Amino acid sequence: MSESKAQDVIEQVEDCTLPADNKLAIGKLDVRTLKKITESCRECPENAYTPLEPRTLDEMGFIFDESIKCHLMCNQENLKVAIAKVVEDRMYTDVQVKVHGHIFDCHLAVLQVSTEYFKQFSSTNLIVLNVPEVTKLGFEKAYEWMTKQDASPPREGIVDLYLAARFMQMPPLINQLWYCFENIEFFREGEAFKLYLQAVPYETSTLQSLLLTRISRFFLSAVATVEYLKLKPEQVYDMLRTSIISVNSEMEVFMSAFRWMMYDWEARKAHTELLMRAVRFNLMPAWYILSLKTKQTLPELKELLDNPVVQSAINVGLSYTVTQHFMNSDSGLQEPLQMQQAQQREWIIDDIAPHHHMYKCPYWQYLNYELFNIYLEQVITAGPHFYKTLKAYKPSNLMPCCQAVLQNSKYISDI
Repeated sequence: MSESKAQDVIEQVEDCTLPADNKLAIGKLDVRTLKKITESCRECPENAYTPLEPRTLDEMGFIFDESIKCHLMCNQENLKVAIAKVVEDRMYTDVQVKVHGHIFDCHLAVLQVSTEYFKQFSSTNLIVLNVPEVTKLGFEKAYEWMTKQDASPPREGIVDLYLAARFMQMPPLINQLWYCFENIEFFREGEAFKLYLQAVPYETSTLQSLLLTRISRFFLSAVATVEYLKLKPEQVYDMLRTSIISVNSEMEVFMSAFRWMMYDWEARKAHTELLMRAVRFNLMPAWYILSLKTKQTLPELKELLDNPVVQSAINVGLSYTVTQHFMNSDSGLQEPLQMQQAQQREWIIDDIAPHHHMYKCPYWQYLNYELFNIYLEQVITAGPHFYKTLKAYKPSNLMPCCQAVLQNSKYISDI
């Protein structure tokens, strides 16, 4: 209120001329009070004031505890299930992997967590994999292993899976696969040979060596197959030199090598010395070795046996067999003559083959290349379970006609 206005109010109050509504407004204010108001107005000139400086909450002392004393919890199990569903169903994928022309929609984070190979890629839309080791099936099964808790490798594609895991650097998966490979109940006999054939085109020497020890009683069935005839010479050599192959006699090993060479004689006879190193002539009976030194009617067999290296191996085998036959196992000449027991094969008996009879049995027939092929025809006719009918070599498993002969035989070379 200005001084002039205040003075007017005072005068009106004193003269009792103040409007009735204003009198009610000032209430019980007396003249003295109004004079004080007037004096205050004189002391504070119009338009003169002190500005108020703004203050923040912190400047005014209002500092709050930043933590909120309540618990916000997500259900972790539900979260895991939801994330697993997104990954497994390939929802919201962010990268495509192209494997030999086939497109896979994937999560890059899953690939990077599960492999070392994909860690080299940053955010990208497409990754191309055109290496021989990673097939469409191999990558598909590897990604299933990454995304599914209950993924199990199929027998048909386990080599593809192994090669893909090895290329993409997946140690946990490789360890699990080796557990399968090393378990003799998973891969043995025919399955081992089939898996071996799948592994031979690749650099998998350790796996191949392991599988060769599992072929065992399936060996003769394998020799009857086209797949055996198409093996490389080094692969045939590795197969024939394995002690675990099941044969009735070392002559079958010799004939198996010759059968592979006869499939393409002109091209394969150059591998004669390699394959004959796998044959243990010192495990053959002396009479059979002598038959190899006689004149041969089959031209290819004659050419093979005329090879000087083969002739030397036959002579050493004959000397060993004859000497071992007449030398006691405790003779003092064993060590000087290096006549320690030769490493044996896994000897079996098949009573449907004439040459499986003992040499002195009246039903015995000489094993030549023609008879060997006839025998393999019998193996093929017997079907895929033929190898299960083979018996371990022991007296109780011999045919009745050979039982008497065995009683008078001291050495396996008499078979």
